[in-house]
Amino acid sequence: MWVPYLALGPLKVEGDEEAARASFGDRTQRPFLIAYLLDSPFRRELESDFALNSERELFLADADGCRLPARLCPGRNGRLAEILLSLEARSAEEALARSWRAVSTACSRWTVASGRGVAVAGFRIADLRHRARWRVVPFQPSTVPLPELPATALRPPHRLLLRAYEEARRGRSAVLRLLACWRVLTAFLEGREPFATTDRLAAARGLARSALEVSRLDLVLADCRALFGEPTPLALARVRDWLRPHVARARSLLEPEGPIEEAEAWFAFEAERELISAANLLDLIAHRLLAEELRLLAALAAPEASPLARTHPEHATQS
Repeated sequence: MWVPYLALGPLKVEGDEEAARASFGDRTQRPFLIAYLLDSPFRRELESDFALNSERELFLADADGCRLPARLCPGRNGRLAEILLSLEARSAEEALARSWRAVSTACSRWTVASGRGVAVAGFRIADLRHRARWRVVPFQPSTVPLPELPATALRPPHRLLLRAYEEARRGRSAVLRLLACWRVLTAFLEGREPFATTDRLAAARGLARSALEVSRLDLVLADCRALFGEPTPLALARVRDWLRPHVARARSLLEPEGPIEEAEAWFAFEAERELISAANLLDLIAHRLLAEELRLLAALAAPEASPLARTHPEHATQS
């Protein structure tokens, strides 16, 4: 089963639902406590690569120089694992947005200074007045059966797109996943190779590709449900229109002549969450397109197409 990377929402209530509702209805200034969980791209634990034997208090400054008091906390292996910040805000969302700027700026600065990657893996937030708590914690996937590898010949365009998708799944960067998976979706919707030749060969054999639309469950998996104000299922062409500005933004970060006016958005929580949601949705679509392509290739390689090798409408709803 496909799993998302780095989903930053939605906020899940921990404990008392009534306390959470009371907090949501309160728009006065009050204290919040936020704990950011850190990790390293090369570790499987919720810890960074930075040595830290005991708690340390300091101020974290965002890109504008605004400082917030923070406490650095070590994990069980003596490495920085958590950042605690306390601040005054009118809502959990406001507290999250303000503290995120400081923490994401610190992660960028630590990465540049050390050459070691560090990122926010999740967080917990508490409204101290109402004793309400929420969390967004890393998804821990279960094991899955090892897929069978059929001896199906792959044409060069297949190998190229498979490698592009492998690059998307090797790392967790939303920017790189958007760019790699965009190539898969664009090739499919524009009738490019390898999909064009496979469709032609399949038609000659009386086979067809399973239709793929984006369902409500897909939007939930990718944390995109709140970003689409229209009913599901959604056609891939419609989803591509929504994804296009996010892909353009990802490209602008890496291009030498990219605009600098949007720099602030790269340290904003809502912009980051939307970028990750877009990457997860595009990742899921690319996975299903390529999985269906391989299924169709296997059916074409069979000496005689069996009924089970033909189009399965239910396949479009499976990961």
